Amino acid sequence: MAIKISGVYTLKKYLLFFFLVSYSAWSDVIPEAPHIYVEGYAEQSVKPEIIVLSAYLAHTDKDASIAKNEIDRRSVELFEVVKNMGIAREDIRATPLRISPHTEYKNGEEVNLGTRVVRSIDITLRDLSLYSELNQSLVDAGVSETLDAEVKVENPREIKKQVLFEALKNAREKAEQLAELNGKKIKDVYSISEFKTRDESAYDLIPSQEIYGQSSSELAGLSVRRRVPPPQSGLLEIGEMTASATVYVVFTIQ
Repeated sequence: MAIKISGVYTLKKYLLFFFLVSYSAWSDVIPEAPHIYVEGYAEQSVKPEIIVLSAYLAHTDKDASIAKNEIDRRSVELFEVVKNMGIAREDIRATPLRISPHTEYKNGEEVNLGTRVVRSIDITLRDLSLYSELNQSLVDAGVSETLDAEVKVENPREIKKQVLFEALKNAREKAEQLAELNGKKIKDVYSISEFKTRDESAYDLIPSQEIYGQSSSELAGLSVRRRVPPPQSGLLEIGEMTASATVYVVFTIQ
C-alpha cells in the first residue's frame, strides 16, 4: 500500500511540474498586456529551374549474372543517351545495384522466379527546354521501366526567405487593421513563430512553409511506361511552382 501511495504522490509531483513548465512556456508566448495575435500568410509563383528525372531499371532472371549484365548494359545505354544530350557527368547519379530473390505466390505457394537486379539513376536537367527530347530519347531507348520527374529550384532557401518576409508584412498589416478598427495602435512585436501557439499543433513543430509544384501525375509524360507514348516534342508545358509561408505574431497594443 505504501508503494502505491508513494507512486501516486510522485505522479502528482510530476504532473504539477509539467503544468508549471507548460504554463511558463505559454506565458512566454502570450503576454499579460493587451495584445493582438495574428496569422500572416504569403505565397508567390516560382518558375522551376531544374527537373530531376529518375529512371528505374530492373530485370529478373534465373541466372543472377544474366540479370546483372542486363542492368549494366541498359545503364551504359542510358548514360550514352544522356551524354549525347550534353548533360554534365556530375548531373547524373546512379545508385549501387540492389540484388535480391524475386518470388511471388501462386495458388498459396511461394514460387521462386529468379534473381531481381535493380538500379535507379537520377538525371538533373538544368535546361528545361530539353525535357521533351530527353524524355523521348530515354523511352525510345527502352532502358528504363519507369520515368518519374520532380521540378525544383536552384536556391529554395532564398525563395523561402523572401516569402517568409512577405508573410511577416501581411501579419503586421492585419494587426494594424484590427487595432485601428478598435481605436488602438500597434505598440511592439512581442513574439514571432512559425508554429501555432494556441492549440495542440504547437507541439507538432512543423513550420507551414513550403514550395510545391505540379506532381508527377499532373505533368503529362512525367510518369511514362514503355507502352505509353510520351508527349511530342515541344508540347509539354511545365507549370509554375508556388512558394508559401505562414507565421504567427503577437503584437502588443496601446
